[in-house]
Formats: sequence, C-alpha cells, structure tokens
Amino acid sequence: MPIIEDLTISKDIRLIVWEISETINDLKTEDLLSKDSLKLLNQRKSEIHKKQFLAIRNILKELSIDDQDLVYDESGKPFIRNGQNISFSHSDMYAAVIIGKQMVGIDIEIRRDRILKIKEKFLGIELNYPGDLNSDKALIYWNIKESIFKTVGNSGIDFKKNILVLPLDLNN
Repeated sequence: MPIIEDLTISKDIRLIVWEISETINDLKTEDLLSKDSLKLLNQRKSEIHKKQFLAIRNILKELSIDDQDLVYDESGKPFIRNGQNISFSHSDMYAAVIIGKQMVGIDIEIRRDRILKIKEKFLGIELNYPGDLNSDKALIYWNIKESIFKTVGNSGIDFKKNILVLPLDLNN
C-alpha cells in the first residue's frame, strides 16, 4: 500500500498522503466504488485523473469510510454522512485526504514554474511581498489559500480578495 504519510494532526484530525504507483486495475478493487462513483470514474478522460480518483477512494477505504457515505453539498464540498468533514486533493502522482470533526481543507501541488504565471490571479496584497517570490514561495501561498477555500467551501468567497495570507518568513 503506497501510503507515504499517515499523520494524526490532533485527536480529531487525520491526514493521509498516497503516492500513486499502481495501475488502474490495481487501484480498482471490487468493493471500492459505489454506482455513483463508478459513473464519475468513467467520466474521467485521462489515465492520471482516473488513478487520482481511485487513490482517493483507496484512502477512504483505509479510513474505513464507505464510498456511499461520501456526499457533496450544493457548492461541491465533500463531507461524510456521519457528520465528519473531509477534504481531498491530488496532483500528478499524489493524492491526499484530511478528515476531522471540525472543518478541514487540504491542497497539494507538484512544484512547477507555471505558478508564477498565474500569481496575479490568486495573490492580492501578498503581491507586495516577499520581494523574492519564486515558484516555491508562490506555491506555499497558493496551498494556504486553496486549503482555506476548501475548508470554508465555495460560498461566494473571492479567492484573491477574501483570503489574504499574512506575509510569511519563508526563509525559515
């Protein structure tokens, strides 16, 4: 099982990161998907998107969460029928799930320089700092904002204007 991180953040929050090294057939076990999820899987076009989808479902299985118990609110935010909050993310060959009794959000991204090309779309006053904004630092701001956005849900929040990240000392 390619779980590379399994962290208990607090007594009520758990985070699992999966490195996707399996084939689609290896990830797709008999009892893994509900009919709705099977339909969603078949709508995915690329192999990597199918693998990411299945890796998330395998993490849910590891957390003893039945796929049928994963539901989405009107804004598309996932939650578990038993009232637990959940957030998931995937990028390239990685998938992550965070679950907790309180609101949670997670974002993972592979380091790419293209983040600098879109920084004006997600950085507000943060553009004034740090002066040496490189792709690694920009990605940290993106991850923070995306995690907050996923935590509160898409409830009319402007990603650029309403989620401000205070300047970080990214050298430490």
